[in-house]
Amino acid sequence: MPSFFVRALKLNRFQPNRIVTSHLVSPMTLAIVRGIEFLYTFVTSIIVWATTKAAVDYFQYFTHLSYFGLMAYLFASTVWSTLYLRRPESERAKWLRSGSPWWGYTHWLFYSTVVTYAVVIPIVFWSYLAWDRASWTRMEYFRNISVHALNGVFGAVVELILNRHFLLPVHSLFVAAVMILYMLMTFLVFAGQGTWVYPFLDWSQGPIAAAYYFIVAAGLFVIYFILYFLHKYRNKWLAKRSIKVNGDLDKEYEGRDQDDEKEMEEGEGSENAV
Repeated sequence: MPSFFVRALKLNRFQPNRIVTSHLVSPMTLAIVRGIEFLYTFVTSIIVWATTKAAVDYFQYFTHLSYFGLMAYLFASTVWSTLYLRRPESERAKWLRSGSPWWGYTHWLFYSTVVTYAVVIPIVFWSYLAWDRASWTRMEYFRNISVHALNGVFGAVVELILNRHFLLPVHSLFVAAVMILYMLMTFLVFAGQGTWVYPFLDWSQGPIAAAYYFIVAAGLFVIYFILYFLHKYRNKWLAKRSIKVNGDLDKEYEGRDQDDEKEMEEGEGSENAV
């Protein structure tokens, strides 16, 4: 079963050095940036939880779940980078390949959700849910800007500029599956409390509710594939710069996955031939 999962999601194409390296900055600088972002999200999470009117309902909101996911991703990335940097440079590549590959597989899939939701959430919130912002208090401004705007800056903009990850089309199914699980949870919340977490999920609105569900689903895939191409061409355009920054560590994988789409198409061709 695990091997089937690896093949189905093409996780064997994971490259561990992409977690701790950047096209533009040194591994140390990348670790520092992520560490600062983690501290901000950690402190913000505590403040938001403590000031939420119904703190027990904190994790009912997809925004809070995804923000917690962003915080966990930044923490894991910072820890990974710290352990990597503590080793002698000659041993770093070997260390990256040691241990269970599932840590890396999970991190890669986790990143695909983080970067996608970091774009989806600000769009949905500021276009549909932030209609009453004229009445917000200072704390509400801080909370909403932190979890509905800076999450996009940290999880999408900064990561897209600095990291070396690449996305795969098949991972869009994993991102969608997580969203579907959340949608199912909102039905359980409604069954238990009689209220919908978000107003656009309310089926009593009639056909418009189905349209909202469709728009969210379609938008999720559109955003994912925009990010897929942005990652692909960014890696292509900055390939030479990456070699200068990362040296031999980057050359170890040079040519193995320079053109992600080409390799994917070749793999599919061989499977069809069989």
